[in-house]
Amino acid sequence: MANYSAPVQGIAGAYTGDSLAIQATLAALLGCAIYGAIELVVVIFFAFHVYHGLYFWSLLISTAVGILPQALGLLLKYFDLAPIGLSVTLSTIGWAVMVTGQSVVLYSRLHLIVRNNHVLRFVLWMIVIDAIVLQIPQIIVSYGAVYSTPQFGYIYNIWAKVQLTGFFVQEIIISTIFIIQTFRLLYTYPHRSKRRTRIMEQLLGINTMIILMDISLLVLEYLDLFILQTVLKTFFYTVKLKIEFAVLSRLVSFVHYDYEQDSSAFS
Repeated sequence: MANYSAPVQGIAGAYTGDSLAIQATLAALLGCAIYGAIELVVVIFFAFHVYHGLYFWSLLISTAVGILPQALGLLLKYFDLAPIGLSVTLSTIGWAVMVTGQSVVLYSRLHLIVRNNHVLRFVLWMIVIDAIVLQIPQIIVSYGAVYSTPQFGYIYNIWAKVQLTGFFVQEIIISTIFIIQTFRLLYTYPHRSKRRTRIMEQLLGINTMIILMDISLLVLEYLDLFILQTVLKTFFYTVKLKIEFAVLSRLVSFVHYDYEQDSSAFS
């Protein structure tokens, strides 16, 4: 069986157990993440008519430069299919781009329902500062755990929990802003058409789901189930990005909706 309690083994080595069920689970989750990311990249290029803007680039980069390298790196590492340096480089860079990119995707659509510039600037600076403060040490200790002294392994174990907790708080804040503002809009315009109401309900649902996914990953991290946590994390982020793309894109129709016409039709 895999030694899930050994974080250094997770970052620096392959899965050493002989359980076919665990191997199949790892391969299936990472395979689904890779397939989902490739599918999303194709959909992005077909869905966007003009290839520019923060939403387009954050979605594309977090998928193509985030999820794909992260999933491929974990697949190569856990099944010992490539040198550890290549595997760690792919997974480390992929994780950094994936987690920060997902937050930028949410931020890029936040202005559609939040009109307070102070809130928008706060979210942007929070994402930037967290990326610097949390990602850079993680990259250093990741390579230290692989190439340097065993002490880096203990530091990595501690910092991985700190980092995931920090990003958990970040996504909770962003999702909470979406949820609160969604309720405000539904309360302000109670007579909006059913289609518009469904968009807001779906937005509420995906942010609730994001919180539940983040809680489950945090629990796995603090239980030191490293391999399972990293694989599920990659799969969850693929699911989150695909759902966010489907629902957040529909917010455009919500913003351009004619409020006066809606009120007149109701009257």
